[in-house]
This record gives sequence, structure tokens and C-alpha cells, in this order.
Amino acid sequence: MTAMANEIEFWSEDRQFGLRMTEKQLKEILRLCKRACPLETGGILIGHYTDSNDCAVVTEITNAPPDSRSGNQWFVRGVRGLQKKLDRLWRRGNGFYLGEWHFHPFGSPSPSHTDGEQMQEISKTEKYHCPEPVLLILGGDPESNWTAQAYAFPRGRKFLAMRNSNTDNA
Repeated sequence: MTAMANEIEFWSEDRQFGLRMTEKQLKEILRLCKRACPLETGGILIGHYTDSNDCAVVTEITNAPPDSRSGNQWFVRGVRGLQKKLDRLWRRGNGFYLGEWHFHPFGSPSPSHTDGEQMQEISKTEKYHCPEPVLLILGGDPESNWTAQAYAFPRGRKFLAMRNSNTDNA
């Protein structure tokens, strides 16, 4: 499936895993990164999957919950208010947990060892109901020179990078 002009898509090389979001959502994440800089920040990705179950479609992003903690090279996403929000969306059929997003200020959009361990743990933890969570990382300077990269973390497998299909150099 091809992204529309105002959508951004990331796909694994084998096209088994995808992530789709709007430019507006990415701009909102950038706004949150600018506000937090030079500290890391993050939140969760909420949405649904395509009918073919190969692409996570983001319908909402969250800011860092108020109980989150961060530094220049670390971020621990809090949980305050998230379960209530996710339960409400689930009951209404308006989406569910897809994965995480976070910001590496002035760094690479590559997952750290800790990022990988946390995402693998999410894939195995039944309370998340998400055996293939996605992780979107923004790295660099959110004011001018940043990049975004997405990853899929299938339960029991090595994580997969998903290439931005909207650019030639991602």
C-alpha cells in the first residue's frame, strides 16, 4: 500500500512490518522533542493495524506521562494515566497500544541496548497485548537536523529496522 502525500510510512525490508503516521503527528512529536531538549522524552503510539495486519497505523501519540523521568541520555516513560486512556479507547473501539516513541537529543535514531531490552520485554508481557511492538526514535537536533527511524520487535526474534518509504536516503 502506498502512503498518501501527508502520510509517512516505514517498512521492513521484507515488507512484513510497517508503521504509518501522518506528517501532523510527526510534527507534534518534534514539538515535544523541542520542548524537552536537551533531555530525552517519549510516549506511546496508539492506533490499529491494517486489514492485512502488516502495518501499524498511528491514530494518536501521547506525551511523556507526568511520572516519566529523563536525562540527556536516558528516558524512563511513566505510566500515570495511560492505562485509563487505553482502556477507554479499547472499549470504544478507537485503538490500542502499538508501541513507543522517544527522542535521542543530538544522537542517532538507533535503539540502545536498553531500548531493545525494554521493547523485547513489552513483546513478551501479556498485559501489553502487543507481541510485535514498534518503536519510533527521533535523533539529532529537533530544530534543524533530525532523523526518524522505526523498528519492529517481534516476540522471540531480532528487531527489524523499518525504512522510511517516503525518502530515498532513510
